[in-house]
Amino acid sequence: MRKMKLKNLFVITMMLSSIFLMAASSVKTVDVTITDETQDVCSTDYLLKKAFLFGRFQNMTVEGDLVSVEAVNLRIFFFGPFQFFHYTAGEKIRFANDYNGILIADSFLIGSFNVVLPINTNSIAVMNTTMGTILVELYEDKMPITTANFITLANDGFYNGLVFHRVIDDFVIQGGGYYPNGTQKISPYGPIDLEINPDVHHLDGTIGMARTSDPNSATSQFFIDDGAQPHLEPNGTNPNGYAAFGRVVVGIDVVRAIAQVDTMTKYGFMNDWPVNDVIINSITIVSS
Repeated sequence: MRKMKLKNLFVITMMLSSIFLMAASSVKTVDVTITDETQDVCSTDYLLKKAFLFGRFQNMTVEGDLVSVEAVNLRIFFFGPFQFFHYTAGEKIRFANDYNGILIADSFLIGSFNVVLPINTNSIAVMNTTMGTILVELYEDKMPITTANFITLANDGFYNGLVFHRVIDDFVIQGGGYYPNGTQKISPYGPIDLEINPDVHHLDGTIGMARTSDPNSATSQFFIDDGAQPHLEPNGTNPNGYAAFGRVVVGIDVVRAIAQVDTMTKYGFMNDWPVNDVIINSITIVSS
């Protein structure tokens, strides 16, 4: 009897391992470049992302081509770039109705699915640049002050036509404050208070707010981490740290490409400015 139980456990373990490896090897993120001729960013096609889901859920509802469940103890793995989410209770997850895994209603879920972003109520910033499109999940649930400021500016069209004026490989790409001719653009809303959440870290692809030595001086300029930058968190190189308020979910390859462009000193004092301007054509906010 004991041998039979061990054999069954071995078979189940091998099945789960094979499903996980199949998902890990087959999951790829497809970036969609939004041109001037393609501005319908509210379509869910732009928000689909391959993921591997594992865990329990409840209250499954089918909505056309989509399925919604409430997490009980659900783990989600994104492989491009790698990200891990663990939802314990009540948060709604939506995914496309093209199952590649095991789905047992009100009980258990395992396998590869097309997850619809945002996987919670957070908004997505669609950042259309001259080097490609970057999709950023904005952590409205954890960083309400900082995200509200960014969303307001984006909805105003404030960022349209500005450049990434400070680019340092393996560090950050920074923009949101200057036109290509070096003229500075000032936020009409002034500075915001420094907001820090211990659950939000400066990981690869994290978006944060640039500021002066004054902790409460951030206005419009933001940066995206090229690689994890833990020293930007409180008690790193600065005791106050820098506000992190979201993370790239599609387009980390675009961030990487921007970070690797050649730079120079422009306008007499602006170091690390790309030789060929990288322009933010638009930032569009997509909400669930």
